[in-house]
Amino acid sequence: MKRFLLYIVLLAAGFISGCKKDENPIFDAPDTRLAATLSEHQAELVAAENGWKATIYPKLGKGFSFYIKFDADGKVKMLSDFNASTAVTFQESTYRLKALQFPTLMFDTYNYIHLPSDPNGSVNGGTNGKGLTSDFEFAFIEKVGDTLKMSGIVNANPMFMVKATAAEATAFNAGGIKTMMDANTAFLSVNKFPYLVSGVDMKVSVTMDVASKKLTLSYIDEKGASKVSSAAFAFALNGISLSVPLTYGTTTIKDLFWDTDAKQYYVNVGGKRSNVLNATVPVLPLAPLFGPLKDYSQIEYNVATVTAGLSSDFNNKLVAARAAMPGGRILDKATLKLNIDNTMSLTYTYRNAAGSTLLSVMTYSFTKDTNGEYSFTYLTTDGNGATVGPALTPITNYFSSSKFKLDWVANPASGGAYGGLYSTTDNASFFYGNLIK
Repeated sequence: MKRFLLYIVLLAAGFISGCKKDENPIFDAPDTRLAATLSEHQAELVAAENGWKATIYPKLGKGFSFYIKFDADGKVKMLSDFNASTAVTFQESTYRLKALQFPTLMFDTYNYIHLPSDPNGSVNGGTNGKGLTSDFEFAFIEKVGDTLKMSGIVNANPMFMVKATAAEATAFNAGGIKTMMDANTAFLSVNKFPYLVSGVDMKVSVTMDVASKKLTLSYIDEKGASKVSSAAFAFALNGISLSVPLTYGTTTIKDLFWDTDAKQYYVNVGGKRSNVLNATVPVLPLAPLFGPLKDYSQIEYNVATVTAGLSSDFNNKLVAARAAMPGGRILDKATLKLNIDNTMSLTYTYRNAAGSTLLSVMTYSFTKDTNGEYSFTYLTTDGNGATVGPALTPITNYFSSSKFKLDWVANPASGGAYGGLYSTTDNASFFYGNLIK
């Protein structure tokens, strides 16, 4: 009897154990569970009938967007904002899912997603041997709504994949990424000094470097301190997306949106639109940026490259000096530099009759008062000054005859703004030229 009861107990235990095995997959073989997980992920990738939007911001800089479509046979085709061609021409390759430490999506033949990782630095602007330290194999981390968060297997670069809508798929197929890239080029060609406004009157410079795909915000805060922050960006169908949020004042942004009709960027601030505006000169004041060991310490007037005649008073003095150069000599440049010993060097570059380039340096002392006004006192000249100094007197005396304040000078040509020293007694009179470190 006891043996019979023991048999019944063991039989019941076996039955219960068998039932639990069927109901709880934790008892399944690991390979079976992994295969099921990979199948689920592939089904999810393929089921997105409108494809996926993806963004990657490699560790060595830049950002890249992709439009990706997977099929059930292990084929994938994609577009990318890597360049104008990849934005409109689909490239097909293969992919597979594999169980590594995590379920992993592997783009196992070359496609646009490999370009940021290419070890040839000339391909992506990265370093030889590393490229931009990007990834093309990604572990599935989590799913939130229509977004898949993934992490690069080799370099741990995050990649976010979002299901595209039907309208977005249509736009991608119609070359929408290149359209946005072209719109950005046109915007920057017209808007030389874009900026945002924060609060009542704080202007925030917006610098977009397309080659490095980096956006920089710069401003002077209420305490007079210079603030600079940067993020990589990638093109979207309706603007640009930043790798990290950027904050200016009390405002934080993650995207710049594009208004196709107005041909203008804008940001959303507390649900309200704030346009990216344009100025004729940089919105950051020049004075805090200029001086010994600062961003700039020199202003160079180069006859060959600087737009002439922006200040008729200085232009008259320059014309007189060039006309008076002795022995067929030709004056090419006048370069003003502030030195750390509180001297100012005024260097004239000229050619003699034989075509050789020579220099003549005039030295001044300078002071700067509490109003930011500079005073220059002539001290001495070098040996060449004995030869060409008399001809250069109109310019040499110009700096001793007035006080000056630093400010930008609008450039009517296609280049950037000039730096200028304005006479405090006549705002129409100023020395100007290209800014140099």
